[in-house]
Amino acid sequence: MASIGMMAWTLISNKKELNSKKEEKTVESKIAVTVATAQNQELTNGLDLTGKTEAEQDVLVAAESAGRIVQMNCKLGDNVQKGMVLAKIDDTYKKLAYENALVNYNKQKEDNDRYAILRKGDAVSDTQLRDAKVEFQKAAIQLKQAKKELDDTRIIAPFSGTITTKQVEVGSYVNVGSSIAGIANVAQLKVTLSVSESNAYLLHKGQVVGINSDIYPQMKFKGIITGISPQGSTSHTYPVEIRITNNNKNPLKAGTYVNVHVDMSKSVQALTIPRDAIISSIKEPSVYVITGDKVHLVRINTGRESNSSLEVLSGLHEGDKVVTNGQINLTEGARVSVIQSKL
Repeated sequence: MASIGMMAWTLISNKKELNSKKEEKTVESKIAVTVATAQNQELTNGLDLTGKTEAEQDVLVAAESAGRIVQMNCKLGDNVQKGMVLAKIDDTYKKLAYENALVNYNKQKEDNDRYAILRKGDAVSDTQLRDAKVEFQKAAIQLKQAKKELDDTRIIAPFSGTITTKQVEVGSYVNVGSSIAGIANVAQLKVTLSVSESNAYLLHKGQVVGINSDIYPQMKFKGIITGISPQGSTSHTYPVEIRITNNNKNPLKAGTYVNVHVDMSKSVQALTIPRDAIISSIKEPSVYVITGDKVHLVRINTGRESNSSLEVLSGLHEGDKVVTNGQINLTEGARVSVIQSKL
């Protein structure tokens, strides 16, 4: 009995020791971080947003006739003028059809004119004259149709711009609707931004904004607000479109990230977090939010920046705790220990 009791005591002691080590390991596995609280505060130093430029006009020019490409008059990066022939499709049969329609048109025109003269002399009936007019009208329609089909073998630039893509080469066979080339007008660019509800009501069409890019750090571009959507998203942000007149000396390309500054004469309340909480980049920002003793990676949308604070447009709520230091050691669901908390 004594030996059995000793064994039981030993097992209980070992279990307690294992549990104690497990608890120590659990405590040791927590990662030390500092946190801050998402809170509403006044921002008064203007609205600063990041957006991406787009060409004001950007289309894929398509073939309106089927056939083999026999001539290409453009290449990637070329500047083209409105009305320029970008490419030609084999027009052999279309040209023959047009010439045939032209011959028939001339014949029907002569017959119509002749019958009109004969009718004055009462040499033909009204019915005969009417039939001649009908045939002439049919010939005119056929000629117009043949001319359109012949013209469609020439692919024309719809506006002045720059060739952004080249989809075919000489010898390629294309169908109606096949893309031939992309063309964009970058003389005028546009930027579409998502602006918070409170800020959207402070903006107006025609308002001048300042724009700069990391590509040309010393260059300042002028933008004008051309439209503010009356319909907000589920996160209460509103699309705002800004037009930029490009600079000939230092031109921006479509797809370039730019910084937009709007001078706001009135301060507004905004949900903010320290900029240090952001991981990845301002363009695609995320933060670690603490729930209990674990963290969860949350994607957010950001607005303007004021000193070291950053406006949060969506993704967080007032009172949320975000990690501001120690993110490099974190992964989704990691357990943390808060060593410092800022308001």
